[in-house]
Amino acid sequence: MEDHLLKMSMDYLVILPDGNNNKETNKLCLVLAFTGVVAQYCSVRGCCPGRDDECTTPYFDTLCYCDEFCYLTATDCCPDFRYRCLRVPPPQESRRDICISNGVTYNQGDTIKINCNRCMCRDRGDGIAEFVCEENSCLVESDVINDINYGNFGWRSSNYSFLWGLTQKDGVRYRLGTFSPQAAFASMINVEFDGESGALPKSFDARDRWGGLIGEVMDQGNCGSSWAISTTSVASDRLAIQSEGRERIRLSAQHLLSCNRVQGQLGCGGGNLDRAWWFIRRTGLPSQECYPYRSGMSEDTEMDQLPCRKPYVWSPCPERGVTSAYLRSTPPYVIAPKESDIMQEIYRNGPVQATFKVKKDFFVYRTGVYRHIKSTVAGDESDPNQAGWLSVKIVGWGVDETDPRRPIKYWLVANSWGRSWGEDGMFRIVRGENESDIESYVLGVWMQVHTV
Repeated sequence: MEDHLLKMSMDYLVILPDGNNNKETNKLCLVLAFTGVVAQYCSVRGCCPGRDDECTTPYFDTLCYCDEFCYLTATDCCPDFRYRCLRVPPPQESRRDICISNGVTYNQGDTIKINCNRCMCRDRGDGIAEFVCEENSCLVESDVINDINYGNFGWRSSNYSFLWGLTQKDGVRYRLGTFSPQAAFASMINVEFDGESGALPKSFDARDRWGGLIGEVMDQGNCGSSWAISTTSVASDRLAIQSEGRERIRLSAQHLLSCNRVQGQLGCGGGNLDRAWWFIRRTGLPSQECYPYRSGMSEDTEMDQLPCRKPYVWSPCPERGVTSAYLRSTPPYVIAPKESDIMQEIYRNGPVQATFKVKKDFFVYRTGVYRHIKSTVAGDESDPNQAGWLSVKIVGWGVDETDPRRPIKYWLVANSWGRSWGEDGMFRIVRGENESDIESYVLGVWMQVHTV
């Protein structure tokens, strides 16, 4: 048996299988495994990325694996896989002057990023090294996701790779972008339906009623442009519906971002809805084909101002070979913050624009009927940087009867974070309770066609 033990260094013993598969050898292997002795398998075979069914080496009367997939199953890795492939030191090599994260060893002075926080490996003052991290509140946190999914709240959450690693301040800055609507709405025309409005269906989806006249979900990228995207989306839908399909023009959100830059309008840095609509009334917008949206633009990216010059007949489109008329709107009007009035407006005239207060847990919404879960969100009520306003498009309503004992009324809403978020880019939110102020700030509009 001693013929099968080789000394590699002062710290490690190496086991070389003899192929006899005898009980004494197996017993010795177990003893060595428990005492931290590292066997030489992956050290000879080499480590393979991903899943590689050929990345094996003999292990007594069977095979063991040295590919990364074995670590996911954790059932057939070679004895030295963690040490050789993941760089996890064996017990007898444990050192006090290094840091380890996810099986990787770091020396003092090394930095890594854990979610949204940068961490440095350094001596804590007693000769033992540890990671010292920033204390930013992260936009996506596993604890919040787990709390929601293990609870019975009527909706489920998920991690999103495009949001992972952002702080909550980053989320407000790059994924929202609508300024507080209170003052803007106070000066707008209010519309309230009379009590004799017709009966409404239990559920309604404008996409079913008006088909291809309703626009697709957009992705605003890392740009606080919900104010521009929701405005142009509602305006485009209303234009198509009110013209009975003759004007199927998607208006340019990018033009609104680039050109509506007065009176505090900040492009990707955020904007006011009343000033956005004022711009459409006075100047109009070209088509999206004329001035496509540049997804992912940040607020410090230079925006092309040439198309903002007032044209005499046709817009000088940034997109070569494309011309576009400028289309305008009438003044927008405020829908009374009543469930029935909002439903009547959507049913009669098409999707409406809504602005609501986003809380931390909304970013990780995946499916179901959303309502803010305060118990899972630490600090978002007291810190104004942890929440902001998001403008969206309400396209309908319905009732979730997943639990027949507890049906939940909801609004059906289009977000602007791309189709990989939520329910294919959409979300449902509790209806009739003014959840997160979703019913407080709702707008409708009538469109006009103008060729300047």
